Amino acid sequence: MTRADAIAAGFAGYNDVPHKPIDVPDGAFTITAKTSEGRRVTFCFLEKTYGGPPRFIDIQFHDRGTTIPNADNGVSPTFNAFAITRGGRFVADSRPLDEDIKPSILVLMLDKAGEEPARSATKPAPMSDTDLAALLTRAAEVVAAPDSRIASHRNTLAGQLIAEAAIRRARPS
Repeated sequence: MTRADAIAAGFAGYNDVPHKPIDVPDGAFTITAKTSEGRRVTFCFLEKTYGGPPRFIDIQFHDRGTTIPNADNGVSPTFNAFAITRGGRFVADSRPLDEDIKPSILVLMLDKAGEEPARSATKPAPMSDTDLAALLTRAAEVVAAPDSRIASHRNTLAGQLIAEAAIRRARPS
């Protein structure tokens, strides 16, 4: 159906492309999808209490061709993901991560504003020296070659540098 038809039926719309509305039942429920190229993704809707309404979604892309050990003594597929916020800034981006720490599950919380748990009063830890060295090296590469393809990740890089500087500024000297 069209985006407008989906909205008229009480579903959300996103971009003006065909929509496939699905009523998700209470209890655990997985939607599995496959592209024309055979690339598969699953959306597992999970509840907070057994049989209750879904409160989060575990998302997996199954065909990148890489895996990591999981908590069930098996393996899970890894993939790249990023999150975008105001102004197109990336607030999370797995693409620069080493293969052994790429995500295997992306969890989308279905909580509403005000329902999220209280934030910890503890401040985030600064990056390790190795991670900071890698970040500074990336920054130097962008500064040294501003017209290169590396510049396409400039917003992400700037956000990471600003966040790390804020963490270090907040620490007692």
